[in-house]
Amino acid sequence: MIRFISLDMDGTLVNSRFVDLVWMEGMPRMYAERQGLGFEEAKEYVVSEYMKIGSDRLEWYDMQYWLDRFGLKASKGELLSAYEDHVEPYPEVQEALELLSERFELVVTSNAAREFIDIELEGFHDYFRETFSATSDFREVKKSPLLYGAVCRALDARPFEVLHIGDHYDYDYESPLQAGLDALFLDRAGKRSGSEVVGDLREAVELICGCA
Repeated sequence: MIRFISLDMDGTLVNSRFVDLVWMEGMPRMYAERQGLGFEEAKEYVVSEYMKIGSDRLEWYDMQYWLDRFGLKASKGELLSAYEDHVEPYPEVQEALELLSERFELVVTSNAAREFIDIELEGFHDYFRETFSATSDFREVKKSPLLYGAVCRALDARPFEVLHIGDHYDYDYESPLQAGLDALFLDRAGKRSGSEVVGDLREAVELICGCA
């Protein structure tokens, strides 16, 4: 019997606009100002430095690492707050959380660093019992089966009591299944089909509890 619904963050609850602006506009713009460069030249350099690290290393997700690497004096909070007005939840999120929270305990399980989760959940914190960041809380760069096992232990739940919903096929669908959880793949682009594929969170609510 499902007791907990775990939800991914980016691509599931909110779109990527806020995150993209922080990394692809905010960081390059500050570097441009520091070095006296044009924005496009600075962005090309900053992105090339991102690529040298790659997403398989924790530094990729560590904002302080990049501020230090580029010699920038701004704080993480200053950079994040410059774009926090651009957080965009998907239109069905509020209704879906209200319906799901009537029957289940809700948690967030995201690859995003905690400082991003805290801002992106603004207005939704009360729906969630816990929030888990793979990178900040578990020092994991991907949501592996081991990470989902750790989440279950933190919740004092058996794997079959947790259902995870997210938009990355490997890390939000295959990984939780391998850990013994149930899972739904959220495919907003409509590229996949199947009994455990949903197009948005309204469809997920209908599939889980028939209450939408």
